[in-house]
Amino acid sequence: MTSTLKNQITRIHNPSKQEFLNLWKQGQAFIINGVANQWDAYKKWSNDYLISTCGDNLVPVEAYNQTFFQNSNFDYDNFHHLKEMKLKDYLDVVNGNQKDDNISYYMAQLDFNKYFPELIKDILPPKYFTKNLKIMYFFFGFSNKKSTSTTYLHFDDVHNIFAQIRGRKKFILYPPSNYLSFYPPIGDNGSSSAWTTVAWSKVNPAKPDLESYPKFPWQDKIEVILEAGEILYIPPLWWHHVTAIEENISLTFWYPPSIKDLIAQKGFLSTFLQIAPHVIPHLIKSEVKKKLKIISSNQT
Repeated sequence: MTSTLKNQITRIHNPSKQEFLNLWKQGQAFIINGVANQWDAYKKWSNDYLISTCGDNLVPVEAYNQTFFQNSNFDYDNFHHLKEMKLKDYLDVVNGNQKDDNISYYMAQLDFNKYFPELIKDILPPKYFTKNLKIMYFFFGFSNKKSTSTTYLHFDDVHNIFAQIRGRKKFILYPPSNYLSFYPPIGDNGSSSAWTTVAWSKVNPAKPDLESYPKFPWQDKIEVILEAGEILYIPPLWWHHVTAIEENISLTFWYPPSIKDLIAQKGFLSTFLQIAPHVIPHLIKSEVKKKLKIISSNQT
């Protein structure tokens, strides 16, 4: 059974595979209840449990300058890097005990199978798609007096089943529309990642700025507070901005879209065709530059 309030996101309780696919075909984001809250992860993943199970696991943690997302060029080389630390030491950061107040940390988008094999038994990946799972990502975010874990406005090129295990996150979602109206930093200098350039927006939807970004579709915003035990389905190419409300843990299950999906899911093909002329040339150009740089370094 599904339920929708005006200007609210659709919610469905423990759907069958067919019920999921019927809703999926509409090309909209929606929330699933009654699934993730049945997993052992939801019931057991306290900090004490994580420390006792995998507290000594070394993991890469994002460390970035506090001004990183104020720089619309997304200059990764100067503002962003990965720092390896034990999970139990990361909890000091979560508790606000970090030493450098100019640096924000976020344990984000870690390959779950690789870094936390001890925890795999505690989850049951949803079986809504017949296609193989591309990857599972683990997120451990927080909000304290020094920093708030935030993933700024971007889109993914996959079907994203986002499961909230602990705590809450705030999502600001935008369905795809005019690609350039999201102000991607294409053509700007600084980014060392082609995908970062084409899939991110300069706009911070949490702080509306109509003067700087007059073409941005501010009115299309969908705000969602994702509670522990809930799952959010985000279609490919949907823009989303994510902020920690409190200490929280999430898992995302990424499924690659197929050619069939372009036709089966409403709006997918038209969005892809609208984005492609802007994105594909930039990706090709970036790859050529990368290869030329490698050739040049080898010759020297």
